[in-house]
Formats: sequence, C-alpha cells, structure tokens
Amino acid sequence: MATELEKVAGASRVSRRELFAGTGAFAAGVALGTLFGGAGLRSVSRAQAQDIPPWPWPYHKLDPDRVARRAYEGYWKGACNYGVAEAIIGELADVAGYPFTLIPADMFRYGEGGVVGWSTLCGALNGAAAAICLVTPKDAYARVINELMGWYTQVAFPQYRPAGGADLPTSVSGSPLCHVSVTTWCKVSGYGENSKERKERCARLTADVAAQAVRLLNAHFDGQFTATYAAPASVKECMDCHGPSHLNNTRGKMDCVQCHEPHA
Repeated sequence: MATELEKVAGASRVSRRELFAGTGAFAAGVALGTLFGGAGLRSVSRAQAQDIPPWPWPYHKLDPDRVARRAYEGYWKGACNYGVAEAIIGELADVAGYPFTLIPADMFRYGEGGVVGWSTLCGALNGAAAAICLVTPKDAYARVINELMGWYTQVAFPQYRPAGGADLPTSVSGSPLCHVSVTTWCKVSGYGENSKERKERCARLTADVAAQAVRLLNAHFDGQFTATYAAPASVKECMDCHGPSHLNNTRGKMDCVQCHEPHA
C-alpha cells in the first residue's frame, strides 16, 4: 500500500526526492497535517510550492464578529493561542485560500496557558501577533501588535458573550502576562484557576483578542490605523532610570510596579 508521502508525491507529480528538496519539503510536510480551512490530507502542487508569495502574505479584510465566534469555538479545541491563530489565519484560508492553506493549525497548540502552562505571554496575544506579523511588513507589524498589547492591558475582560451565555465577572489585568491576567480575574471573581468559569472567561477573552486584532488589521489596510495606547507614567519613570540612557540594566514596556516596589 502506498504511504501518505507517496500519495502526496503522486498528487504533486514530483518524485520522492524532489519532495524533500527545497520548497517541496515544506509542501510535503504541511500536506501531511491538519491545515487551515479543513482537516485531513491536502496535496500541494509543485507549482504552488515554488510560487509561495514572499512575506508578508496578502491580507484580505475579515469580519471581526465572525472571527470572534470562530476563536471562541477554537479555544475549546486547542486553547487560547490556537483559538486566535486558527480563527484569523483560518478565515484568511477560507476567504483567500492559498497560501494560507499551507499553515498547520496545530502548530499553535504550544501557547496554551502562556506557553505550555508557563503563564508568560497570554496565548491569545501570542496567536494574534503571529497572524498580524504574517500579513504586515516590518515597518507596520510592530505598531499594530504594540497597540493590541497595550489595549489588552486596559480592557475589562471578558467582553464577548456567546449566544445563551451567562454573565461573567470582568477584570483589568494591567499586564499582557497570562499569570497576572488570570490571577487578577480569579481574585475579582472568586473562581478558581481550574474552574469551568475561568476556562469560559479565557475562551471569551480569546474571542475578544481575535476580534480586536482583525479590527486593527482592517484599519491598517484601510489606511485608518492610529495608535492610541499610552503607557502608564510608571513605565517611563522606571525606564528613565533602568533603561539604556542610565543604568541600562533592563528593558520592557510593562507596568513595573505591578510586581516591583517603586523606589527613589
């Protein structure tokens, strides 16, 4: 019986050796996994593999509400990072098809709980940043992602409410870290980290972040993007001393006094 790799080679009309050479190796690899826009084996032709557009890939405007619903559902399949990335890139695959169909959705499962439970960067932000960077050039992705990160620290999550869903308590994290975001919400709500309510909160937050990322992308490509986030005064105060112009012993944009005692 032919192996899956041989099936792909036959569909692509290239040899096994050619599949492992150059872009053919990438095409073969993604064809064996679960791809955006559908599950199961999907062959990629040699012509397509050699015609992958240069980065950034072309963006197509998306519906934030549709993306939010997809991200919420995606959370229950693969958690926060997966939910956002699958929603945005998956929608692009549905709308535009190739080359977005080349990316395996499962590669984003690692981001659950701030990267395999390490509670660092919120997985929803992680997945959104990947999607944003995929379709925006170097001089733009940093500004869009920075705005999303800042927005995240100032919003009372969750805002999204699925059809028939009950109200949930909200909280403002002041931080992009999963640890701070979840802990703050647990303190405000009284629910435990492992409760179904906390998981529902993070599923809704995943929808919120995905929708906001799409709003920012749509605005950017419409030529209407304007950065509005302003860092807390404490960030400037800390970095004036500890930043490159003085002590030069740290870097960052987060609110330092959430974890560190302010000092003269």
